Amino acid sequence: MMIYDGQRRFFSFPYFGIQAKISTFAFMNILMCCSDLSYKGGMVSVVKGYLDYPDKGDVEITFVPTHRQGGKAAMALCFAKAYARIVRMAMTGKIDVAHLHVSERGSFVRKGLLLRTLRKMGVRTVLHHHGAEFEQYYASASGRHKRFIRRTLEMADVNIVLSNRLVEMISGKAPAAKVEVLYNAVEVPAANPYSLTASNILFLGRIGRRKGAYDLIEAVRRLDPVLPADVKFLFCGDGEPEGIETLVEKHGLEHRVAHIGWIEGEKKKQFLHDTMINVLPSYHEGLPMTILETMALGIPNISTHIASIPEVITDGETGLLIEPGDIDALAAAISRLVNDDDERRRISEASCSLISQKFSISSAFSKLTHIYKSLIT
Repeated sequence: MMIYDGQRRFFSFPYFGIQAKISTFAFMNILMCCSDLSYKGGMVSVVKGYLDYPDKGDVEITFVPTHRQGGKAAMALCFAKAYARIVRMAMTGKIDVAHLHVSERGSFVRKGLLLRTLRKMGVRTVLHHHGAEFEQYYASASGRHKRFIRRTLEMADVNIVLSNRLVEMISGKAPAAKVEVLYNAVEVPAANPYSLTASNILFLGRIGRRKGAYDLIEAVRRLDPVLPADVKFLFCGDGEPEGIETLVEKHGLEHRVAHIGWIEGEKKKQFLHDTMINVLPSYHEGLPMTILETMALGIPNISTHIASIPEVITDGETGLLIEPGDIDALAAAISRLVNDDDERRRISEASCSLISQKFSISSAFSKLTHIYKSLIT
């Protein structure tokens, strides 16, 4: 009998004098790294989805956070502890594949250093790219740092990007790098729970210019006189809430806009249940989890024609798309959906169906398992 012991070694034992040809494949030991799970953002949401997925099959994941919020000393200590733990795991053969989730700047440097160590120790590596500003990061880097970035991309056994549009983000800089597409994914309910009577319009994410939060406030100002009185705009997120609060006070929109703060768990479920439309008028993105999460619940989305978003939202079919910064178009899209129950119902059904077919956590984890197996067999 041949038994996989987690280090790709096989043993053979006679059975009644006959050399058996039965093979038993034990768990694949996967190291998964990103920021501490208390961190707020899409990358952590993706990782939580993988960690919480109940049907992992022959995949066993050990999560080690390599970054935490705090001052430079706290972040450095977190990485040092994680690095030491990971080296010990690799030395004792407890890692078959290291799955490193990465964005840009400090995140990329940390994962680049860790990747080099793991490679020297014979561990296969996956770099999973989530950065919404990776292009800007690379463009502003020095010549030496650009070489570090390119070499890191080429050293990884696989680079995972969030959509077909982002393949060039890697291959255009490092032609020798291997790239795979794996869409972000979410849990999908058995039936579409969307309520046509909901009256809240949601902004879910980090508040600031990059995600178009201030553009949305200006659109609300223009629409305020003509929207039904019960339509409220809820800003759910951290970042720069003081900017939103200042604009709301300046334009007298307290009756129309509320800053809720970051929401999760049961509170998040409650807000999503009462959401009519999700709006994310971003300037830079990867593949926003807020779009996938709300579409899975049948909530119509308004977003921008950038990055990976058009691979999820087809304008007029599974949502509405505008150009970043086009506040007239943003206001028109909001008015269009608020005043047309039939269109909201149609988009709701199309959204829910699309996510179920293409962006479910079960299909994503199946592809991820295939990637792992391809690296160690």
